[in-house]
Amino acid sequence: MAGKKKPGEIIVYFGCSMLGGYAAVSREEIARLHKRIAEMGYRLASDHQTQPGIIERESKLDPLLIHDRDYQWLLGSDVGIFEISNPSLGVGSEISDMICAGKPVLMLFKQGLEDRISSYIRGKVGSRYVCCPVECHAYRDANDAGDRIRTFIDAHCGKD
Repeated sequence: MAGKKKPGEIIVYFGCSMLGGYAAVSREEIARLHKRIAEMGYRLASDHQTQPGIIERESKLDPLLIHDRDYQWLLGSDVGIFEISNPSLGVGSEISDMICAGKPVLMLFKQGLEDRISSYIRGKVGSRYVCCPVECHAYRDANDAGDRIRTFIDAHCGKD
C-alpha cells in the first residue's frame, strides 16, 4: 500500500453473517463492533449489515445487484474487517475476494468459539498462497476487538 493514511482516510469493509444467522454472536453484539470501527474514526464502506429490517430490504434486491454493489465497496476499501463467529458462505467469499484483491484482512471471532471457526478460513493466516496481510484473532468484547482492529489497521494502512 502506497503511504500511510490517517483514520478518516481509511475505508473499512466490514463483513458479518446476515442470512447465516446470529447463533453464536447476536446482531446487537456485531453492531457494537461496527459502531466501534466508526467511533475510531475510520470510514465504513457500508453500514447496512446490522440495521433492523435489513434482511427484508435486501431480499427484494436482485442478487447480481447485491454482489456487484458489495464487490465495488470491497474494491474501494483499504482493509477488510470480518466478524466470523457466525458461519456464512457470503462472508467466506468476501474474505477470499479481499485476499484476491491483495487487501489486508482481519478476521475476528468471539473468544471461546475457536473450535467452531472454519479451518480453511483460519488457514489463510500464514499460507504460502496468500500474499497480503491476513490475521485471525479471538476477542472478548467490542473494546478488545477495537484494540485489535486499531493495531491491525495501524500496521497495514495507518500511521507510521
